[in-house]
Amino acid sequence: MLDDIWEQFLLCIASNDEVKEVSNKLICGVIFLYIQPLVPQKSEAFIKNIVITCSKQYTTQYKLIYRIEFVRAEQNILIFRHRFYVPNQKMFCCGNGCINCTRFRK
Repeated sequence: MLDDIWEQFLLCIASNDEVKEVSNKLICGVIFLYIQPLVPQKSEAFIKNIVITCSKQYTTQYKLIYRIEFVRAEQNILIFRHRFYVPNQKMFCCGNGCINCTRFRK
């Protein structure tokens, strides 16, 4: 499921008029986004807002949490560390009588 979300997420970023190219790389278990803005002078904060907007689409649609951090800029390419998290909160009753069971929530 996360692979489908990542694919849609990257398409969302790529479809933005301010982004020339976007790709992701998995390095040591961490996913990095490589984003080349259409105009090289675009700030890191401006591109980060585009990524946040696309991230929010999928965190509200699915029960996910995201985290994004700017790493560095290299030859007109902005590099971000990005991750989608599945929440740690229990979503259903497993039948083991846990103290944090969903049956006890109001």
